[in-house]
Amino acid sequence: MATTHHFNLDPKQVTIAALGLLDRQLTLGNIPARYSELNFTGGLGDVINVNRPSRSIPVQSADVSNVIKNPITGDKNVFAAATDRPLPSASRRSSNGFVNETRFPVQLTTLAQNASALGMEQVAFDLKQFGSQVLSPLTRGFAEYFDDTIAAYIKANITRSGLTTAQKNVIGGDVEVSIPAYDGTRENLMERALQLRVAFVDARMALNKAHVPNSERYVIAGPEVEAALLKDPEFVAVDYSGDTNALRRAIIGSYYGFDVVVHNSFDLEMYFFHKSALLMTSVCPAIPMGAVTGSVQNINGIATRMLVDYDYDLKMDTIGLDTMYGFTTIKEDPDFNVRGTVIGEKFVRGLKVSITEVAAPPAG
Repeated sequence: MATTHHFNLDPKQVTIAALGLLDRQLTLGNIPARYSELNFTGGLGDVINVNRPSRSIPVQSADVSNVIKNPITGDKNVFAAATDRPLPSASRRSSNGFVNETRFPVQLTTLAQNASALGMEQVAFDLKQFGSQVLSPLTRGFAEYFDDTIAAYIKANITRSGLTTAQKNVIGGDVEVSIPAYDGTRENLMERALQLRVAFVDARMALNKAHVPNSERYVIAGPEVEAALLKDPEFVAVDYSGDTNALRRAIIGSYYGFDVVVHNSFDLEMYFFHKSALLMTSVCPAIPMGAVTGSVQNINGIATRMLVDYDYDLKMDTIGLDTMYGFTTIKEDPDFNVRGTVIGEKFVRGLKVSITEVAAPPAG
């Protein structure tokens, strides 16, 4: 009777478990909005068009066209009745709006993949728990990769540098702030924190002016900024240490309506944005004919393919995960305007705060 390995893996269940682990391990990767497709028939470099929801349908108001009057001039004892009301002199019909979901392209720029080869000796003697020994390292590698990749994307793209001077005058641009160099004194700590609080308020005002939603706002900062905030007497940190979600553990508190997320990829800088400012699109090709087995699944907007193959030369199983993905920033509709100034298809859902440390002048 033929024998098999003792795992008896179900590819579908393994892929679902892998995506569940990945979603819990993502820090920055859990922030962007997501769009995914299964059984994608294209290839790397292709473009997927994603619908951008309309902000609103305009409301048209109509004033009173004819005022009802007392039919008997000069008689104060007789009042007008409903039947005395004149017919409207103008049409009250509103102009028809419509749901205008414009489309914007997202290019699939990258094939992300990893795999692990399992020799017959490992399968027979060393591997006891597939989830912790094989699946967890595979998904942790993906989580680290996505976090680093998204950090680089945020640095390059969360900026209002594309706005004109006139547009910045209306909704604000990127923010620059100077803080005194650290010397450890109470006055120094308070001044550093004060300047950061001012930057928070300026960034909040710039997002408010652009009608960016108040919920799901994030600030991404480095450890240096975290230290300055935690030393601020006005800052109240929120302890999420009991939560197993990586993003919740990285949030050090809520500050002026923003969840502050700390990541080592950032230095003395802050990036303010709404969750809808970034979109990650992921797709899965079909299972190849040569694979022994596999599965494609979508969990919380992440599409991932798991493949299992066998190397006859080395007598080893290979199990791997892969996905094709691309990032984009969400720009506004062509007719978007604020206070009579046309903003158009510009990025306004986030901005950068540049922080400069300034040494104190020498005494005397």
